[in-house]
Amino acid sequence: MTEHLWFLSPLFTGIFVTLGVIVFFQILVRSIISRSENISETINYLTGRLAIFSVCYFSILGIYFEFVVAREGHDLAFVNFRLLLLFYVTIYLGKRSSAVIVLMSFLARIILWGFTAGTIYFFTMTAIIYLLTLLLVSIVRKWQLPQIFLIGSLDVILGVLWLVFNYLQLPYFGAVTWKITLFNIFSFVVMNAVLEFGISHLNHENDYLTLLSRQATTDPLTKLNNYLSFKNDLETQVSAFQHTKHALTMLALDIDYFKRVNDDHGHLTGNEILQAVGKILVDESEKMPNAKVYRVGGEEFNIIMPNTDLPEAAKFSYHLQNRIRETTFPTNHLKLQITVSMGVAKLGPNDVTSNLFYERTDRMRYHSKGQGRDQVTIENEK
Repeated sequence: MTEHLWFLSPLFTGIFVTLGVIVFFQILVRSIISRSENISETINYLTGRLAIFSVCYFSILGIYFEFVVAREGHDLAFVNFRLLLLFYVTIYLGKRSSAVIVLMSFLARIILWGFTAGTIYFFTMTAIIYLLTLLLVSIVRKWQLPQIFLIGSLDVILGVLWLVFNYLQLPYFGAVTWKITLFNIFSFVVMNAVLEFGISHLNHENDYLTLLSRQATTDPLTKLNNYLSFKNDLETQVSAFQHTKHALTMLALDIDYFKRVNDDHGHLTGNEILQAVGKILVDESEKMPNAKVYRVGGEEFNIIMPNTDLPEAAKFSYHLQNRIRETTFPTNHLKLQITVSMGVAKLGPNDVTSNLFYERTDRMRYHSKGQGRDQVTIENEK
């Protein structure tokens, strides 16, 4: 089935197909992100799971187009779609991912067609256009040119390509009349504009949703995960560890006499103390596998430590207490020293809900405060 044998208007069908491919891709991307622990992270198609998924998705699409072309027996089928795929994976997925997708298309071409004259022409044309697109993308980014320059350049490349097809009348390509040439140039220009608008809109929406997620789950002062993020993560971790033999421990921490710091030195100094303590907690927690730090409110912080048993968590807590106690905090031309009160508990068989685990850890913290502060209370410590 070629573009001209579709029952609907080829132009409108082309628009809906191109948008459908991208919208479906975005739906799957959001599904992947929603299952990620770093849901507030900036969306990046160049690394990690999204890069792997993008390569797989567009490689499958490229292989499908080659299958359709092979079934038709000539390269006239889906030329514009295949070129749009080549252009946009090069623009948005980077050199590495786009190169893999192009190589997958080459491999599919060889398997379906063999080393024919058409295959050689296909390799040559695709390689030239791919390298030219990389060059254009590099120029646009280096000189910070508007995106419309790149989109217009792609239109020109496609227009020249169809004029070459019309002039050469390659036997493996089929007859390319002026009507076919002008129609495909016009169709590509329209689909290219619509696709760029759709991708830009969806990317803007993704960035906005990511910003909202980050604002909802991140403490604006310390940049740590906030209470909402803590509750969600704790629920997830407790559910995962309740029926396993793995250990799950948690540390609750409170800055001693923090109200006095605010009253004596002002809230700006208090904010600097909170930021500095948050940084220490992050620095030290990075030494613990999978540990995650949260500011749960005021001068209170919690650290969730998966796969960490109670003796290891206790050792970490005493080290953290000493690190904070021995640190001099230079704030507002002052040099202050502070202490903290901590409580540490381990998830137990009676913790049927995450709240029970949370409350027990909090009781350990309050016990440290009741014992004169600057203490670490370990659950069931003997």
